[in-house]
Amino acid sequence: FASQTVGGYSGHGFNYLHEFRRFPFPLYTFRLEDVFIRKEIFMVNGSNTVLIRYQVLNENNRQVNLLFYPLVTCRDYHWTIRQNDWPFYTTITGQQVIVEAYAGAPRLYLAADSGKAEKTGFWYYDVFYEAEASRGLDPVEDLYCPVRFAVQARGNQVVTLGASTGELHLTQDWVVRKRGEEIARMRSLVEANRLRDDYLDVLTLAADDFIVERRNTGKKTIIAGYPWFSDWGRDAMIALPGLTLVTGRFDDARQIIGSFIAHEKDGLLPNMFPDDATPPAYNTVDAALWIFWTLYKYVEYTGDWGLAADFYPRLQEIIARYGSGTRYGIKMDEDGLVSQGEEGLALTWMDARVKGQAVTPRRGKPVEVNALWHFALRFMALLARRLGQVTWLGDYQALADRVRGSFTEKFWNDRQKCLYDVIDHGEKDASVRCNQIIAVSLPVRLLDRERELAVVRKVWQCLYTTYGLRSLSPESPQYRGRYEGNEHERDRAYHQGTVWVWPWGHFVTAVNRLYTADYRNRQLVRRMILPFLYHLSQQCIGTVAEIFDGDPPHAHRGCFAQAWSVGEVLRVYAEEFLGVRGAYKIELD
Repeated sequence: FASQTVGGYSGHGFNYLHEFRRFPFPLYTFRLEDVFIRKEIFMVNGSNTVLIRYQVLNENNRQVNLLFYPLVTCRDYHWTIRQNDWPFYTTITGQQVIVEAYAGAPRLYLAADSGKAEKTGFWYYDVFYEAEASRGLDPVEDLYCPVRFAVQARGNQVVTLGASTGELHLTQDWVVRKRGEEIARMRSLVEANRLRDDYLDVLTLAADDFIVERRNTGKKTIIAGYPWFSDWGRDAMIALPGLTLVTGRFDDARQIIGSFIAHEKDGLLPNMFPDDATPPAYNTVDAALWIFWTLYKYVEYTGDWGLAADFYPRLQEIIARYGSGTRYGIKMDEDGLVSQGEEGLALTWMDARVKGQAVTPRRGKPVEVNALWHFALRFMALLARRLGQVTWLGDYQALADRVRGSFTEKFWNDRQKCLYDVIDHGEKDASVRCNQIIAVSLPVRLLDRERELAVVRKVWQCLYTTYGLRSLSPESPQYRGRYEGNEHERDRAYHQGTVWVWPWGHFVTAVNRLYTADYRNRQLVRRMILPFLYHLSQQCIGTVAEIFDGDPPHAHRGCFAQAWSVGEVLRVYAEEFLGVRGAYKIELD
């Protein structure tokens, strides 16, 4: 046992750690003289249940007394609690323990498959969370111990403890069966991916962590990041091709796309689904536009135009409402470009706010929003052609041509040889940001080749780092190279220089579009991917973090596991390095 408290370390169990393995499940091996104890942790798929297996390797048959003291809370993951915040009621029935923080609270079920459960009811004080302290949050918490499980083990005995939100009656046979089922399920995920590669196998399993079932719909969705995000529309659309299409999970892709489009309202897709199952929020300008790219990738991998055809009226509604106007000032201007924004709001992916004010409001016509708008029109023109909608085909093509003309005329920054980030009523934001790469990565041409190459060069020079693209050039006075400090300080840095993985994926795609896909370029892509393959064995092992510092050494920050980070590394590894894309070629121009 070991934990960090306000007064230092309590216990030094880490000194006995002999070995750690990540797959198939996290496995810690501890050594105490000639006795080894293995601790393996896994979850039951589709259930809020975690199982912890302890295997005693005791060749000399010494008696080993195992005492387990579960420490619990009942709180949101953003909170901490102190003694007496809740009374905690504990009921023991055989090997099952029911813990309620207060009358009517969600029940926690604890159980062991052997030994004896004994009520304790004490508090473990002043646990110190170093990460919370570094983030300017309350770092001290008291934990409640409702019960002790005592087991006398001899020989090579296995003991399993479990925690669940449902009743839990553990038997060794049931645990072995559930463990075997989960290993078989993980193996099937890896084998479903037609590209067998060690790194791709790890990324495929990482992708699975984010694909869950939403209780109120019974359909699959994508959790944006752990430990504190729910499902977000924009994140899901960007992450989906890597998480589900590259990995061969086409049915999951259909469910996720269909679920988000079914929630279309006033031409918008949900920005996020709150944790408390209240109605979704729609304060986003780009989620509804990313759906067209996601559908394009879906058709590219499956050849199935039926899903897009089924939702054709919804997709038409998105285009129509962006054209005529919808919430939050989202509306097409006379030049065909989409404008957006209201005071105090941040509707693009750069959505951080401090004290109610947007850090990067980007009010007006953002560059990536209009690149996506152009792509959506091209996709709809192709879909209209396939459905025999001749009139709509002509309308979408004509509008797309107008958008392209206005885009190339108004977004080009000839002085810096790149694209403006936002234009608004004659004012142009010349901040060099990663958003412009979307205008080059999408599979339709907005710029001539010379300007596309110039954009890529500018991103190389100012924004590219080992672990992604900076959100703002270091040459800007607003640049913040480290994502650290309290909540307000971190929010001010979130999109002002912090490195993001997901636009890196589009950058690599843009590079491959513009340069010959020969051996030399493949080696360039390999060098860009290698740091992420190394990252898989560091920090939160087996996954990819949300963000990194803009300044070297580019420490990982934010969520330790992020869906669109994993999704884009997966997609780039398969498509841009291995050269394996969807089997169905689509011509939009």
